[in-house]
This record gives sequence, structure tokens and C-alpha cells, in this order.
Amino acid sequence: MTATATPTRNRQRTRPGPPRLPRNARRFLLTAHVVTSVGWLGVAYALLVMALSAQASGDPGTREATYALMLAFDNAAMLPLGLAALVTGVILGVGSHWGVLRHWWVAVKLVLNVAVLVVPLLTRHPALVDAVDAARAGLLTDPAQQVLDGSIASVIVLTVATILSTYKPWGRTGAKF
Repeated sequence: MTATATPTRNRQRTRPGPPRLPRNARRFLLTAHVVTSVGWLGVAYALLVMALSAQASGDPGTREATYALMLAFDNAAMLPLGLAALVTGVILGVGSHWGVLRHWWVAVKLVLNVAVLVVPLLTRHPALVDAVDAARAGLLTDPAQQVLDGSIASVIVLTVATILSTYKPWGRTGAKF
């Protein structure tokens, strides 16, 4: 009788680095990441449409209501969805073969997502508050343009992040994490 070798597929492989997420946890987090990311992009598009509508309106009441609605969306949707997308993305990176800084597309997407979280909080959000006040006073002011510019930038950056997730360009960075 001949000796048979133990099949390699039954052996557990040891991988260097942090432990990987179990399949069901990874699928759940991936689903949560995609849903929150798509929602984030959708809200960014909605804010852009509202900013264009407000800026095109000659009615101070319409501008005030639109900017107030944008402010509500900024508080209730943009920040929570952005944070959820960022957290789920980092957990997926740590718990999968993609890593957080191991591939260029992931690293660039991380920087873009942090930028889309922080920059609008520092620029568009205060401009929205000013635009609501200006609309209440019946004025067409510069904050309206800053609101529009911030909305355009958010849509562009989140669209680029989506493209990076689809095409995964540029290869590895050389980092182990």
C-alpha cells in the first residue's frame, strides 16, 4: 500500500499580521460599508441639488428653507454616514488582506474620506449657518457660493473614492498595515 500525503487544504495556514475577520463578519461589515458609503454619496448629491436650487431662487423664503434643510441634512446625515463609512472601512482594512495602508487605493481613499468629513465641517457647515441667516435677512451673500463650492467638492471627492473602490489602481505601498 502506498503512503498518501495529507492534503494541504486541511492544514491551517499561518499568515503574518493581524487576524482576519471571519467570513460572515466581513460580509456584514462590507455590506454596512457599501450602504453607508452609497448613502453618504447620495446625501452629498442631494445637498448639491439643494445648493443649486437655493442659489437660483430669487425668493428669500425659499432660500432660507432650503439652506435650513441643508443644515439639517448636514447634521443628521452627512456626518453620521461619513463616520460610519470611515469606521467600517478601517475595520475592513485591518481585518482583511487589503489592509489600511497596504494598497495605494485604500490609503488614498482613507485620506479622501477623512478630508470629506473634516473640511465641510470647517467650511460648508459654518457657511450654511451664515447662508440661513443671510436668507432670513433677504440678502444674497458669499456664503451661498461657499455652500455650493463645498457641495460640489464633496460630490467630486466621494465619486473619486467610489471609483477607487471599483478599479483598485496602483498596487501595493509596501506598508505592512
